[in-house]
Amino acid sequence: MFLSRKTELERMKTFLSSDGTASLVYGRRRVGKTSLVKEASKSFNGKIISYLCTKESYEVNLDDLTGEYCLAFNDSNRTFTSFPDFFRFLRSLDEDILVILDEYSNLKEGYGGIETDSMMQKIIDSLSGYKVKIVLLGSEVTVMKELLDGDNPLFDRFDLTIHLEPFDYFDSALFFPDTDLRWKVDTIAVFGGLPAALEQVDPCLPLADNIKRLFFEPEGKVRTLVERTIMQEYRKLGPVYSLLTQLGNGKRTYGELREKLDPHNTGNLSKLLKKLIENEMIVCIHPINRPDDRKTTFYAISDNLLRFYFAYIHTNRSRIQQFGVDVVYEQFVQPSLPTYLSYRFEDIVRSYFSRCVRAGLLKGVYDIGTYWYDDKKRHRNGEFDCVVSYNDGYDIFEIKHLSVPMDAALADDEARKIQEIGALNIRKIGFVSLEGFSFSSSEYVLISGRDLFSADLEIPAGK
Repeated sequence: MFLSRKTELERMKTFLSSDGTASLVYGRRRVGKTSLVKEASKSFNGKIISYLCTKESYEVNLDDLTGEYCLAFNDSNRTFTSFPDFFRFLRSLDEDILVILDEYSNLKEGYGGIETDSMMQKIIDSLSGYKVKIVLLGSEVTVMKELLDGDNPLFDRFDLTIHLEPFDYFDSALFFPDTDLRWKVDTIAVFGGLPAALEQVDPCLPLADNIKRLFFEPEGKVRTLVERTIMQEYRKLGPVYSLLTQLGNGKRTYGELREKLDPHNTGNLSKLLKKLIENEMIVCIHPINRPDDRKTTFYAISDNLLRFYFAYIHTNRSRIQQFGVDVVYEQFVQPSLPTYLSYRFEDIVRSYFSRCVRAGLLKGVYDIGTYWYDDKKRHRNGEFDCVVSYNDGYDIFEIKHLSVPMDAALADDEARKIQEIGALNIRKIGFVSLEGFSFSSSEYVLISGRDLFSADLEIPAGK
């Protein structure tokens, strides 16, 4: 099932029908790169050779790629001496051919990094003006980004580059079009935006049952996806599991992480954080009003799927085996799950405002994020859930994951607390309530959970 990706699909189809030679598609593992290219290639009027590169030797990859050619062309008597020889032959056929090399970084690891890139650069240059196209795909984000660097042989060789990211909350919800609002929001809060995880969720089951069967069972499909696929490429970076376990459901300052993981300040933690940020596994979060303040800078896991795994599954693996799924869920997940879901709802709301800007519903926005305040008069500090910044001030939103509609008394109380804080340039005060409101107001901006999924938020292809 292929959903969303309208812009990326249109761009890929345009490339396939153009005179261009090479395209690069990269993004985190299981984000949908292969599915995107396969969907786009349905419109390609020619032969398609699709090959998943391995970490085996140059010769093994060449033999296997030759096998894919033989299947596509029904030609069993062909051999090649090298990759350039293979592409020279395809060029001589004088017909439209698309070669898809999936997990290109595997080929680099098996043959040699810069040598592989130099070889591919010569191949791409040799195909200019011919009918053969190449699409390179890769999941090791830092490795694939290096192909775009000015000192890489493949620099400026791609007619199309697509950085594919996980679905946001809106596109994730396309997997569950007819479900209850709260179920939809909470499921996205747990399973994140990877299509490979979302397609495993059963919309007919309660959230708890989906969590148990997909995360808690030893061979649960989402648990397996995390442990045997997503985490596979990160193990070589260092003590990744220790760091992600510390982050878990929360966000931590550098000082908090260093105390636990690098008390002697060796610098290894800084290197690991940098690598994981480059690989898009974690994010560094700054309040929009304090971008350079290390005291209010936090690190967090970037994806809900991994966040849930490290908050609840990784640390409870032995308990699951010892006590069973139901006992562990009831004792170690259920009590704190409402808090977990409420924090993730805050992320969803910030994503909603970003989508409003992209859809053209909000104009003049400078930034969207959290806002750190110091109320010296009352000796307190804290963080606003969501703030939208404009050149003349801030719209401040409080976010409520309540099980009932928000009432006017609570709204007035929250507004009063905001207004008590000095030195704030407030344009508007607003509230986002999952279950809506029991009142109407001309004073506050009121956004219900249903508003988050309005058809107006559909983003046309190309934006």
